[in-house]
Amino acid sequence: MDSAHRKKLVRQRTAAKSSLTRLQNFIEVSEGKLHDLQVRYEELPNIFCKFETAQNELEITDESDYSLDRESFEQQYFQVKAKFMELLHPADTQGRSADNQGQVDNVEAGNNQLPGANQARHLQVKLPTIQLPSYDGTITTWLHFRDTFDSLIIQNKMLLNVQKFQYLLFSLKGEARQLIANLQISHDNLWLHGI
Repeated sequence: MDSAHRKKLVRQRTAAKSSLTRLQNFIEVSEGKLHDLQVRYEELPNIFCKFETAQNELEITDESDYSLDRESFEQQYFQVKAKFMELLHPADTQGRSADNQGQVDNVEAGNNQLPGANQARHLQVKLPTIQLPSYDGTITTWLHFRDTFDSLIIQNKMLLNVQKFQYLLFSLKGEARQLIANLQISHDNLWLHGI
């Protein structure tokens, strides 16, 4: 990889890290206004995509070891995301154990309002969380993965295309993940056009 291209990728990655740090700083000083939190929370997947795109290209095309950079970013990213979730959905996060991370909540039909709305109904029925399926390229598990992923993520109208793509990346393992890991990710050019 030539030096100019490497510098460009490092700058892109640094910009994503800076955006994440600004969000983290906002959380620490925010007044807890739900709309402000929600708007910033929705930017998280875009920040992750920008970092992931640059990081993947650096790891694949450059001989240097960038694993510590990835580890550091992911640790900060998940801490920030967890804090947002605590602030946005306090009733949902109370009492959850660490082994529930990476799971998707079953959303009651029609209840896509912010916390506080219809809270009595929400507290009465707590549906179990559903583990996102994973797929490693095995033909025999494809239909189960596709159907489950489609119903939990693809058909979820509350998720942006970028978020759906990130869930897909997190669900794929091994060769299946490697096949799409280097795709250019943006809100406008996602290959998941039917979403």
